[in-house]
Amino acid sequence: MKRLMTAARITLDLLIGALLLVATLTLPVIAQETDSGSGLTAQEVIDDPEAALATLSDREVRSLLLEQLEAQQKSSVSQFNPADFAFAVQNGFGVISERAGEVFGAAPLLPDVFTESFRRIVGESAPGEFGAFILIFLLSLALAGFAEWMVRRRLRRVGVYDFADREGLVGQLGVLAWRLMVSTAHILFFAAVAAAVYFALGDENPSFRATFVFYLVATLITRMALAAADAFFSPDRPGVRIARYSDAQALRLKRTLVFTVACGAFGFFTCSLFAVHGVVGHAHELVLILTGTITIAALMASIMINRDAISADLLAVGTEPTQMRRISASLWPPAQAILVLIMWIGVVASAFLGMTPLYGAALTTIFLFLVAPSFEAALEREAVRATQDERDMTAALYRSGRLAVALTVLIVLTIAWRVNLLMAGEGSIASLVATAGLQIAGTLTVAYLLWNAVHVWIERKIREEELEHARQAGVDPSEMEIGGTGQSRLRTLLPLVKRTFQITLGVITGMVLMSSLGIDIAPVLAGAGVVGLAIGFGSQTLVRDVVSGVFFLVDDAFRLGEYVDVGDVKGSVERISIRSFQLRHHRGAVNTVPFGEIKVLRNYSRDWAIMKLRFRVSFDADLEKVRKIMKRVGQELLEHPDIGEDFLQPFKSQGVLEVDDYGFIVRAKFMSKPGKQFLIRRYAYMAVQKAFAENGIDFAKPEVRVVVEDDDEDEETGLRLGTNRELAGGAAAKITTAQKLQEPEPSAAQ
Repeated sequence: MKRLMTAARITLDLLIGALLLVATLTLPVIAQETDSGSGLTAQEVIDDPEAALATLSDREVRSLLLEQLEAQQKSSVSQFNPADFAFAVQNGFGVISERAGEVFGAAPLLPDVFTESFRRIVGESAPGEFGAFILIFLLSLALAGFAEWMVRRRLRRVGVYDFADREGLVGQLGVLAWRLMVSTAHILFFAAVAAAVYFALGDENPSFRATFVFYLVATLITRMALAAADAFFSPDRPGVRIARYSDAQALRLKRTLVFTVACGAFGFFTCSLFAVHGVVGHAHELVLILTGTITIAALMASIMINRDAISADLLAVGTEPTQMRRISASLWPPAQAILVLIMWIGVVASAFLGMTPLYGAALTTIFLFLVAPSFEAALEREAVRATQDERDMTAALYRSGRLAVALTVLIVLTIAWRVNLLMAGEGSIASLVATAGLQIAGTLTVAYLLWNAVHVWIERKIREEELEHARQAGVDPSEMEIGGTGQSRLRTLLPLVKRTFQITLGVITGMVLMSSLGIDIAPVLAGAGVVGLAIGFGSQTLVRDVVSGVFFLVDDAFRLGEYVDVGDVKGSVERISIRSFQLRHHRGAVNTVPFGEIKVLRNYSRDWAIMKLRFRVSFDADLEKVRKIMKRVGQELLEHPDIGEDFLQPFKSQGVLEVDDYGFIVRAKFMSKPGKQFLIRRYAYMAVQKAFAENGIDFAKPEVRVVVEDDDEDEETGLRLGTNRELAGGAAAKITTAQKLQEPEPSAAQ
């Protein structure tokens, strides 16, 4: 429709071209070519346009006309008028209706078309020459087939066809390419032998030779389709089959598609042969339309017959398919069939409108929409397999390849449909849309590649850092109370780096996409700056938190997994965001602390930890012996297989710390790796208890001594004396229990 509207405007421009040339283009051209010797001034051109045109050469006039026509074409495209468009559509439908009536009205002449075509092919040849042509044609094909069979037999002996099944899409594509190369070589050899035999034995009748060439080409096209289908579907070699079809499904798809190609090849070349011999007109166009309709019907039938296989291939992605993929897989076969029908209707309509039908573009579109989904599903399967094999970067490349396939399809379609991307800046709507689509697809592909690459690399580094930390620390989180070696600084910063990069990439991609759609991003950037400034003034606390967090991370004040105390709360650093971090208390509570609220931060997980233990021994204990026992215990703990390597300084006695009412309080200490002190403390208590028991050292026990005086009266009654002793014993027990409850537990701070 657009071309029809443009043609009408061009006709109008030709009628008034002289006046428009004088008014718009003569002055600039003359100004540019003042060195040509015309000597015309601008006022002279305006006053007398005919004289001005008379002074120009034919080349200059043609150049001016072409420039004016191009300017009018741009104006006609860029200035969209709904009324003109409606008129063009109505006019186009009228033209199509008229042409269709003429073409389909020639249906009674169809028998005459074939009769006349056969008469012109035979021409003035002698009786029996056409039969001889048929025999020589068949003989050439038979001899070519026999020669090809001999070559295959010889190549089979040297192992050309001995290719093994290969795992993975790359290996399968390699086998497919090799099979296509070998099959193409055989087909070319077949064509050469057939042509040589025919031209050596056949008549020199040009009509017969043209017929031979046409049908030989149709045969070669059918054989190429057979070779491509055999390589892609591989009904006899499931190990190299790219699509996930069963053997029966692959064989049925191969047969139906090859039958469709054969119908189209022989049908269209027959119509072309009629045209070569001068059989043209409405009846010939009707034969061409009928041939195409039969071919399209066969292709649609092939798609619908194999719709279950096509849908199953799209769903076989290695994981449970999403609901969206299920819907698209079920709708894709009928969508393909509808696309085929639309392509054919568009080709016929363009022919009725007098345009050149883009058969190649339509066939390319149909081919891409038949093959591209299978490759997309194969890429997703390979990505899932690579993920399962922990080849994350390879998986990211395969997933990015899906976008690359879509971008390639878009580029091929623009080339096939002759969309001039270089004319986009000159007002062509189709070119503008195509250019914008290519820019958007290219931007999304690059952004997706970068997103996946950075995401995969950072996640892999995070896993490596975590494994290295677990190997070096060997800390069981259930054994940790306070402290514990944190993650590395790289492990702490990588998640923040990933989020920052993803946000930046998303913003840049969004701006590029808006620019590709023709949106001026300068006001957007200005508005974003104003909004950011307003947020900065209105959210000073948020800004303080973000800035404080940056400096805390730069100072390496804490890392993931480290145990810190910020005053009101304490716990292990579990998560870090841009404005706060979360602390997991050793009793399970999670506290979120904004960075700006931190005044003092104590880190219990850096470098080393000291644990001090207290033991109470009786007054009659040998303190020197106690010191030696603890020293020996310290040596034994250093040699312990579970905790020996966690000591930084051995367990040793610090002597008597103080004296209370019940005995001497002896203190011991040791230095260990952060997070290991609590496990070592348990072993130290057990070892000291065992060593004291073996060496006769008793722990002092809090006790209360109650003295009860005996008198005569009590001796006579007995009852009062016993009562006093029981009361005294009960009071002593209560005192002892109260003292035990008040006695502090050993802690890391003591």
